[in-house]
Amino acid sequence: MKKLYLIVILTLTSLIGFAQTQDEVVDMLTQAAASMQCMQCHFTQQKTIAMLSEPAVSEGLMSYDAPDKMRWEYTSPYSFALVVNGKEMTKITDGVEEVLDAKSGRMYQGIVNIIMSSATGKKLFDKTTFDVDIKDIDGFWKAEMTPKKRDMKRMFSMLTFYFSKDDNIIKKVEMTEAGGDVTLIQFYDMKINELCD
Repeated sequence: MKKLYLIVILTLTSLIGFAQTQDEVVDMLTQAAASMQCMQCHFTQQKTIAMLSEPAVSEGLMSYDAPDKMRWEYTSPYSFALVVNGKEMTKITDGVEEVLDAKSGRMYQGIVNIIMSSATGKKLFDKTTFDVDIKDIDGFWKAEMTPKKRDMKRMFSMLTFYFSKDDNIIKKVEMTEAGGDVTLIQFYDMKINELCD
């Protein structure tokens, strides 16, 4: 019996010794994000709304160029794009461009920050903005982010990011709104640092 107890203790000790701390995982994910100079991918977005029996599904394309250029474009079932070039934001609806002013831009800036962080992982683990809990689940690092700031809490009760353990790159994000609606965005056909200017 003592031998069995000793084997269990040694096994648990060795497993704990190999387990990575949350700070180590955050460092790995942050390094992967920092190495990303450009990215292009497709995405699907599924929004589950309490009032609708079926989720609303849309598709699109996303491109990112470090440090602050991004294009988030819906291609189906409607045409809409948000283009960010530094602090300037342009909304494109059915081919018509509109540069957003400071007031309109503020509303979109929060959305852009979430999208850019979602797609790249950069600036994601800001401890002043989120409480972070990272778990190792089925080949993913699952990062559950609970907003700390009042403005963010009004929009979201939880943001959950899934990073592939193979390359530490984000693969999907689930945004749970304060009212309970959920948006799931999944990234695929990712080209990272292949098409940089």
